[in-house]
Amino acid sequence: MLTLLLLVNLVQDLPDGPGKAEVMKICLDCHDLDTVKADNRTKEAWKKTVAKMVDRGAEGTDEQLDAIVNYLSKNFGRINVNKALPEELVSGLDFSPAEAQAIVEYRDKNGAYKTWRDLSNAVDPARVEAKKDHIAVQ
Repeated sequence: MLTLLLLVNLVQDLPDGPGKAEVMKICLDCHDLDTVKADNRTKEAWKKTVAKMVDRGAEGTDEQLDAIVNYLSKNFGRINVNKALPEELVSGLDFSPAEAQAIVEYRDKNGAYKTWRDLSNAVDPARVEAKKDHIAVQ
């Protein structure tokens, strides 16, 4: 009964979307939800993490592993605003197309962003603040 309650809790805490079932099946066998949610990584970092878990014995098809990377990137990831295309800023950070274009144009004109706060030079500071946990400036 305790296991069932824990599983129900995990399902409720993970956002719905493509890849959730794969995360539940493959990742949560070894990791608790806090471990999965603890480190917002870029998509490339999530790919490396999943590859490392496969090296340690995690099993899944290429499609399942891709779904996990995409799910974790979308829900628990960061977008590198110094490399992202406008469409990645829209899909990954939920900026509007106009905001995403302004971010890229400012970056192209002024150079790489040094901190997440620097995006406030291109778009509304309140919108940037709301996204700060998902912005990388690597």
